[in-house]
Parts: sequence; structure tokens; C-alpha cells
Amino acid sequence: MNYVGVDLHKEQSWFYVMDKTGKKISSKSISNKPEILHEYFSTISKPFTLAVESTYNWYFFVDIAEQYAEEVFLANSYELKAFAKRHKKTDKIDARLIADVLRKGFLPTVTIADKNTRKMKEILHYRMKLVQDRSRNIYRVKNLLDKLGEDSTGDFTTYKRIRAVKTDHLSVFYQKALLGYIEQIEFINQKIYQTKMFIKEQAEKDADIKNLILVPGLDYFSAALIKSEIIDIERFPTFNRLCAYAGLAPRVSQSGSKAARHGSLNINRRKYLQWIIIEVSMHFIKASKERSESYQFLKKRKGANTAKITFSRKMLKVIYHILKEKRPYYSETTRVKNLTKIQSVATTALCGV
Repeated sequence: MNYVGVDLHKEQSWFYVMDKTGKKISSKSISNKPEILHEYFSTISKPFTLAVESTYNWYFFVDIAEQYAEEVFLANSYELKAFAKRHKKTDKIDARLIADVLRKGFLPTVTIADKNTRKMKEILHYRMKLVQDRSRNIYRVKNLLDKLGEDSTGDFTTYKRIRAVKTDHLSVFYQKALLGYIEQIEFINQKIYQTKMFIKEQAEKDADIKNLILVPGLDYFSAALIKSEIIDIERFPTFNRLCAYAGLAPRVSQSGSKAARHGSLNINRRKYLQWIIIEVSMHFIKASKERSESYQFLKKRKGANTAKITFSRKMLKVIYHILKEKRPYYSETTRVKNLTKIQSVATTALCGV
């Protein structure tokens, strides 16, 4: 078995090939053009295992590599730094490091999402970027209105509020700027709606997403984003693993006789998964009287942020069990009804005993 380490860049990639003893077979820089990659992969002695650093443009490279390699891995860039030498860094050294750590079996990896998950991720990210672009234009409108002493209050994401902006009495310069921003907001609103409908249409075909949207606070967008960020729930044997992956587990520091200190949330996390869970957690809290009262109690004791993160973890735990058990969300009312049915059946069964 040979081992191939690849330091992937935009136009060129450095390949380092070694045998099972760690002896160098070849090392060279290759163009990222698909036809050249296909030609080079066909020259590598088989069988071989390949690992490539998880840069932003790994999709096409992994798809090509999987046609030739026995197995393909994505190296975790964050954790790979622990193996690197601090005083030396070149493309060749990085590729050799990846190949060597792969050969020794210590390579920290990132899960390679399937093609359908990748497609869904890209449309979800596109929708998020549209919302960001709309927010930027709304800030610009409000900023200019404030400068002119005009009314800048209200929800500028709505057609009614945008059309309420009066520009007739303003200078032609201000009119042109304001109308330009407003046109962009209206255009982006249309794109957001079209994308929302497309996501809903695609998400309705997924049984897991149809189960997740029953959770209070989740819609098709948030449920699809959670599913695409988790990729495969079977990767997580316990909830604690998923909690750490989502960045909702606090850091713990303990050494020797010193007591353990719990700090802020871990920065090595799936940022979109962490963001969407925290973003919708208040809807989850308000959907239940019991959760709302518990949240208010914890808020007084620990503060709003700690309380929100605590209930974000509770929400993630609900999502974990829904995906693990392939079932819909059971509300408190449903659970009480089911428990009542079980008790009534048990009572009938015990009659005459």
C-alpha cells in the first residue's frame, strides 16, 4: 500500500507519495486541471490511500481522487497543526506531513459529505448570503435616512415599509441613492422567496427533515441546515459527541490538583450548526410553558447567555434523538396522551389479578 499526501491550492497541488515504510516514491507539483489530475492519478502505483487538506475547493478533487484511490480522506487542518514543525512550512513539507501521518494511522480527519448533502449545503449558504446582502442594503437606507433627518424606523424587509419611503422632496442625488438601495432590496426579496420555495420543495423529499420541522422553532430552511451540517447522525455514538461538534459544549481546563474550570464555548466547531441552534432556541423555549418557566429561573441565576446556551443544548438533544430514532417530534401533550394510554392498557390488563 502506498500513501499519498496532497497540499491543495487553487491552481496547483503538491503531491507526496511514500510506501508503507515511509520511503519517498515521488514528490511533485501538479496543475489542478481535471484532465491533468486524471493523467497523474493513473500513474501512481496501486493500491494507494490518499489524504488531502480540507481547503475550500476540495469537492472536485475528492470526486476525481475517489475514482483511483482505495480510500480518500479529508485532513482536519485545525488539528493537523499539532503534527507540524513550527519553523518550517512549504507545500512539499505539508504534503509529506499529511502522507506520513496518514501512513502511521494518526491522521485527524473531516467527514466527506455525500454529493446530495453538498448540493443542499450550497443552496442553503446561497440563501444566507442573500439575507446578508439584503441586511447591508437596509443598513445603507437607514443610514442615509438618518443623515437626512427622515424616519428610518420599521421593518425594511417588507414591501409595505419600503414603499412608504418618500423621496420626492429630496435632492435628485439622494433620490438616486435611496431608490437604488430600495431596488436592490426588492430584487433580493424576490430571490430569497424563490430560494425558500426551492429549498422547501427539495426538503420535503427528505424524511429526516420532515421529522425535524415538527420541532418548535424549526422550518424547512433551519431543519435542512441542521441535517446538512450533521451529515450523518450515525457518526455520533453519543449526544455529547454531537454537542462538542456543534460547539455547544463548554471548554474544560484541569491540571494536577487544580479544580476543573469550565470556560467559554469551543471555537473549533461547526459554526453554522452552532449559529442556527442558538438562533431558533428562543422559539423552542417559548413553545412550552414548562421550558419558559425553567428558562426564566435559570436566567435569574446564571444570566441570559448561559440560560440560552443551556436550552440550545436541550434542543440539540431532541434533534439528536429524532435523527437517531428516525421518528417525529413528540410534544409534551403527545407524551402525556401516550403515557395515559399505556397506563389505561396496563390497568385493564391487571384486572382480576
